[in-house]
Amino acid sequence: MIFQNMNWLPYGAAAFLIILAAALLRNFRYKKINFSNFLSLPAGGGAGKYMRFVPDALKILGVLLLVIALLRPQSIKKETQENIKGIDIMLALDISGSMQAEDLKPDRVEAAKEVCRNFVSGLVNDRAGLVVFAGKAFTQCPLTSDYEIVKSFIDQVDLQTVRIDGTAIGDAILTATNRLELSGASKVIILATDGVNNRGIPPIEAAKIAAYKNIKIYTIGIGKKGGAPMIYTDNFGVKRQAVNPYTGQPLRFEEPDENVLTQIAQMTGGMYFRATNEQSLNEIYNMIGKMEKQDIKVKKYDRHEDRFEWFLWAGLILIIAALGLEAWKYLKVSE
Repeated sequence: MIFQNMNWLPYGAAAFLIILAAALLRNFRYKKINFSNFLSLPAGGGAGKYMRFVPDALKILGVLLLVIALLRPQSIKKETQENIKGIDIMLALDISGSMQAEDLKPDRVEAAKEVCRNFVSGLVNDRAGLVVFAGKAFTQCPLTSDYEIVKSFIDQVDLQTVRIDGTAIGDAILTATNRLELSGASKVIILATDGVNNRGIPPIEAAKIAAYKNIKIYTIGIGKKGGAPMIYTDNFGVKRQAVNPYTGQPLRFEEPDENVLTQIAQMTGGMYFRATNEQSLNEIYNMIGKMEKQDIKVKKYDRHEDRFEWFLWAGLILIIAALGLEAWKYLKVSE
């Protein structure tokens, strides 16, 4: 406990000492005997003889409490307030047919889903959402701070979620941008794709819109250098290498368009990454999470709560009680 008005201490102490001195002088000064003989003295003794000190004792204690109230005692409660500014993150995930390639284990789409789940699990005080795209794009999960819901929607994604095959990178950016447009927080899109845009709005035009709306885009190209071999399962459940029926050459999935993905990232203030295996993909998402991690501003302060009312009321009650006792004694003597 502290006292806010310590500058009043000399005045309060002086008042208390005056009251104390007056009480002592009144009760312990020499008194003359006003009786003609001892037979007229009232019977005394026991506790009753000390009752005359009670009113002055109550006054002294009451004044002491009023002096304490004057000094304004306060209790201190230490508190910590965290001022956290979150980030709104839209994950844009390619689920076109080429994402079935097995250069990432067990395949590209499942590896990407697992990394996205881990990324969402590591978020704190941010909102996350999910856009999936192939030949078209749509919002799989809107922005939310309920990470379990986001991960549940990620689990539901497969290669059949979007029925139109192709790679609509521009549409994915535009869909995610529309979800982030009204956000007041920092806005980020993490776009992962393994192909070249071949449908919808041109990616560069979509990136211009995102940049205008202060949305940063991190782009991730998925797949090994040189492209992954196309594998299919025959009627007997055996996985085989697909070949060109005219040339007999093995068919391979095309690589991500690194030039376009790099331009998208640079235009919006993000970065481009290449993930050639599941480990590098996981490291990329972790790196992005660290780069976009907002500093938590912690403000520590002491909250003071006034406690003078306790002493004020207690002091007043004691003084009133003392005055009441004195009045009662006076009336009793007058009778």
